[in-house]
Amino acid sequence: MTIANRLVLFLVIILTNYVCQQLAPAVGKKTPNVTTRVCYLATVIGIAYLLSGVLFWGVMQANLVYGNVVVTNLVTAALIALVISWVLLKIMPGKSRFLTDHLTKIIFVAVPIMTVATVTQFPYDHYLLHLATATGMYMLFSYALSGVRTRVEIAEIPHILQGLPLDVVTLFLFYLSFSFLNGVFFNYLF
Repeated sequence: MTIANRLVLFLVIILTNYVCQQLAPAVGKKTPNVTTRVCYLATVIGIAYLLSGVLFWGVMQANLVYGNVVVTNLVTAALIALVISWVLLKIMPGKSRFLTDHLTKIIFVAVPIMTVATVTQFPYDHYLLHLATATGMYMLFSYALSGVRTRVEIAEIPHILQGLPLDVVTLFLFYLSFSFLNGVFFNYLF
């Protein structure tokens, strides 16, 4: 994955966390907390992303390529992502408890963005390995950032670092700490 692909993945991670942050439970109401919503939403997005990537890979393996390949691959990947997201939302258990209308819309935005930005750029020799790594990275980093954000709320952080700057630095530190896996699985650094 190039740095641009990683930045798109980081953008979706931050988007997932920020949207769930806006739905903090009120005192006395029996609603899921922010971390639970982030974990559920990241799991749904991760599964939809993985299934979209596998289906796109199947389409490419069957040589169902038409027209201008550069454009049609992107359109095909986006359409597959939208259809997979819709089907997954129909069959996911617990969606009425964890998902609101805003979170459902985020799924229909996040999955096509991630799919178009990353899946169409993976090399075909180790495509499924790259896809599994990107999915795992998205889900793990979403869960971890949610936990970090709950701890940051109670910490004394300088005003200039609060919010987005600290989240971006945290995500890059997560990425650097797990970057050794690139050397293990893909034989290159970063």
